[in-house]
Amino acid sequence: MQIIRGTTPAITINVRSNVNLSNVSAVWVYINQGGNVVIDKELSDVTIHAQTNQIVLRLSQQDTLALNANMGALFQVRLLLSSGLALATPAVGVKVLEIYKGGIISGGT
Repeated sequence: MQIIRGTTPAITINVRSNVNLSNVSAVWVYINQGGNVVIDKELSDVTIHAQTNQIVLRLSQQDTLALNANMGALFQVRLLLSSGLALATPAVGVKVLEIYKGGIISGGT
């Protein structure tokens, strides 16, 4: 996986078919750099597609600009089901790519 700083990527997480996403009571999505959680998202920040067993997270420009292109990053998802079962994905390496000029871009001015 790779993220370009200053962009608004949609990250799709495919969840095992034996996990019923209609029973999710909490979600946490983390991106960690240098031992610190830089991006920390929860259930209200994601869209759950129970029919396809996918969770979609859209990052903002502010989110991706908080990442450092000179450091590796780790991405992890944790779920809590209504039954109390807690699940987590293995941490996955993320390559963070630089942009030539930083800052938020907006409306063509």
